[in-house]
Amino acid sequence: MKKKLKYFIPLFLLIPFVSFAFEGAAVVGGRAAGMGKASVSLSDFWSIQNNPAGMALQTQLAAGVYYENRFMLPELGLKSAAIIVPAKFGVIGLSFNQFGYELFNENKLGLAYARSFGPQLRIGLQLDYLSSRFGGGYEGRDNISFELGVQSNISEKVILGAFIFNPVKVRFSDHTDERIPVILRLGLTYIMSDKLIGIAEVEKNFDLDPVLRFGMEYAFNELFYARTGLAVNPGIFTFGAGMDFGRLRFDIAASMHQVLGVSAQGGLIFQFGKPAE
Repeated sequence: MKKKLKYFIPLFLLIPFVSFAFEGAAVVGGRAAGMGKASVSLSDFWSIQNNPAGMALQTQLAAGVYYENRFMLPELGLKSAAIIVPAKFGVIGLSFNQFGYELFNENKLGLAYARSFGPQLRIGLQLDYLSSRFGGGYEGRDNISFELGVQSNISEKVILGAFIFNPVKVRFSDHTDERIPVILRLGLTYIMSDKLIGIAEVEKNFDLDPVLRFGMEYAFNELFYARTGLAVNPGIFTFGAGMDFGRLRFDIAASMHQVLGVSAQGGLIFQFGKPAE
């Protein structure tokens, strides 16, 4: 009992900071983590979690894992895994998230489909199975929802992205009127040069004030990338790096919260077959 109480104390102290967001809609991936967690207009592997439209550009079978050690507390860890399979009729993906530990955790299993409609437009849809589990014999909760994303290349240098999670505002429990929040993200990526991109977005949880995110990525060469970013409400500063070996990609990042301190993120992506030219 003392051991369980020890785990509950840090979570109790952090409730005002972490309970406002449903982690099924958390931004995932070391690349986005290094750029202030701005992600909605990026087209990369972790688009399967951040905006399924972006995975429409995936041309090779790929799998990835990601872990975030939030505020350096294992009890607030976010674990993710995904696989993406290109097909003749589009791109299919399967993903899994888990936030928390044995006494409380939130889980999301997602089945996604994305397709390009010409070079300018991509649309993605994901069906989500959401569950929450509690220790001490308390009853868990299970829900079904979905998320929808769109991306558009409005010019050679500007990409717009939009994403909505849980637009039907699924009821969290049959016993109360508490509902899983609706989350909307809008943003753009600006390609400044072959080496430098900038990204900005706004996230609106319909129960909270908007969050603003900004980030930049610089490619020193085809192998090494450096990233930095910031977010407002709450105030977070981020930085990160990535290495692309062709089939294997490795990303790390760290963020500093204005009150709670440091979080660390890292992920691996393996691409099967030769990288697309």
